[in-house]
Amino acid sequence: MNRIEVILFDLGNVILPFNHYQIAEKLSRFSQKKEFRDPSKIFPYLFDFEKGAVNGYEVGRISSSEFFQSLKEFLQLSLSFEEFIPIWNDIFLENQEVSEIILSQKGRWKLGLLSNTNPLHFDYILSKFPIVRVFDQWILSHEVGFKKPAVEIYQKAIEWASVEPKKILFIDDMKKHVEVAISLGMQGIHFTSASQLKEELCKKL
Repeated sequence: MNRIEVILFDLGNVILPFNHYQIAEKLSRFSQKKEFRDPSKIFPYLFDFEKGAVNGYEVGRISSSEFFQSLKEFLQLSLSFEEFIPIWNDIFLENQEVSEIILSQKGRWKLGLLSNTNPLHFDYILSKFPIVRVFDQWILSHEVGFKKPAVEIYQKAIEWASVEPKKILFIDDMKKHVEVAISLGMQGIHFTSASQLKEELCKKL
């Protein structure tokens, strides 16, 4: 077994469980357009994996205010940017057991965060969840210009890690994201729960 030197954690639904659907539900109450009073119509517009409006925002192509403006126009929303921010941000909880696992690894290996995220979410997370400050490095989609599963974001992480990929362990709740990491030579864990993660880490570290 190759000795692990760097552990990369995904953020959403590993450290911070979240539910995007809440955003669609809350925004539906502000739409002046009948069809968008149904959250199930807003959800794919925002979050479809290939065509969702969030994608350009999460790779840094548009600013927070431009993103809001485009949603406001398309969904005909009667709310201000200031009112939008808590609707957009207040969707995260902390998986305390995972945070404890991270704290137990701190100082033993280099720890990186590899996340598809956006400026509003990450600023909010930084202010609310101190666990993210434990990491030695954040590799964030909106800063590097690529989202998982694009190979380029993993390459940025490998560059930062400065070790052979086989010495990097990547943990993500999305199987596809883990498969890409493995295809690049990293080791991977497909996260399903804190107890499963603990078991897998015991085998690998």
